[in-house]
Amino acid sequence: MAKHITIPKNFMTIFIVTFFMSNALATTLLPPNDIADRFHNDSETIKIASSDFGHIVQEIPAAVFYPNSIDDIASLVKYAYNNSVPINVAARGQAHSTWGQSLARDGVVVNMTSLENRLNGSGIIVSSDSSLGSYADVGGEQLWIDVLNTTLQYGLSPVSWVDYLYLTVGGTLSNAGISGQSFRFGPQISNVYELDVITGM
Repeated sequence: MAKHITIPKNFMTIFIVTFFMSNALATTLLPPNDIADRFHNDSETIKIASSDFGHIVQEIPAAVFYPNSIDDIASLVKYAYNNSVPINVAARGQAHSTWGQSLARDGVVVNMTSLENRLNGSGIIVSSDSSLGSYADVGGEQLWIDVLNTTLQYGLSPVSWVDYLYLTVGGTLSNAGISGQSFRFGPQISNVYELDVITGM
């Protein structure tokens, strides 16, 4: 025997709107073909990218992006910016972030460590210039311990570094790079001559 149940109109409206919104969100993370293979959304990858190092903040991303080059990141930023629905994008090095800075709820987490060998096979180039003196060109994905070890080969070292060296350069600079040496040489960011910012434009 069938029973007749009346469904309130506001419930049907909410259901229809939710249905269309969920379908719209499902299509927003269809990346361009040139970078599509760099997106990973398997359960283990998502689980790792859903928490910061101290497991204080958790945010579940839709995908994790493993760039092969800076151009890949520029394509991702351009795609996220031009998408009809905003997409959160967060860079992640070692995830020692300040209050979930490296997390992107329903967005894309960029695994910066996949770039670690992009510059001259090491990601760190030490140079000397008559006007600037000695300096290192370092990718934001590099660990400070690797910067120190590379510069020591030239008889040099960073002017200011954080007290724990297994952090990425980009991660510490995004928080100024304050450490026990800051009172003498300023925070790390004060000792940076130039930064490249990826805009996607």
